[in-house]
Amino acid sequence: MKKRFRLLAAVLAAVITCSVLLSGCGKSAPTATDAQKYVQAVLDLMCTGDYDKSVKFADVEEGKELEMRDQMIDEMLASVSQDAGFGEDIQARFREFIVKAFASCKYTVGEPVKTDDSGKPGYDVPVTIEPLKIFAGASESLEAEMTELTSDTEKLMEMTEDEMYGVIFDALFKVLDGNLENPQYGAGEEIVVHYGLLDEKENLYGLDEEAGSRLGEKLFSMEGLEE
Repeated sequence: MKKRFRLLAAVLAAVITCSVLLSGCGKSAPTATDAQKYVQAVLDLMCTGDYDKSVKFADVEEGKELEMRDQMIDEMLASVSQDAGFGEDIQARFREFIVKAFASCKYTVGEPVKTDDSGKPGYDVPVTIEPLKIFAGASESLEAEMTELTSDTEKLMEMTEDEMYGVIFDALFKVLDGNLENPQYGAGEEIVVHYGLLDEKENLYGLDEEAGSRLGEKLFSMEGLEE
């Protein structure tokens, strides 16, 4: 069961990873302010949907940024739900939870440090992240619910598989939703990501996939999903 929720946790990191493949557009060489605003905008777009509209993304039609964000969440969640065997109702509940979880993330984008990328301007941008403990108590809740279910063999035999999972997921969401009502965070950790030239011909700057993976992996704590 916990392996299924680890798949869900992977969705959270994957959405950030894909989002940073967006490229910023501009004709002149970027400044430190451009780099800082870009990293801030990518995180804000994915986490809250409220970002600095002066940052333009070359990969997305203007005005379609939030639509792109929602589509990425839907596609990744659908893929994970298929692998984990989640039904439509559970998938919808997880989607609502994911959106709320992103909105509760805590991060601070620091002052960029200029680098020389083979004669092209680049910047190392520090991001301090306090990982959200969204799964705290999840393992205990699942184990308690499974113990209660298996203690009444007669009742368990009468339940359909969907009914059984319904009981388990109700208990899980009670914990997850409670974690978001009173969010707890881990100690802040600084991640340095590189903002640089992605496409010389088009003069497009941004972050690479490796930077996205590092950011996505740190936004959420996996505490509560221990083996």
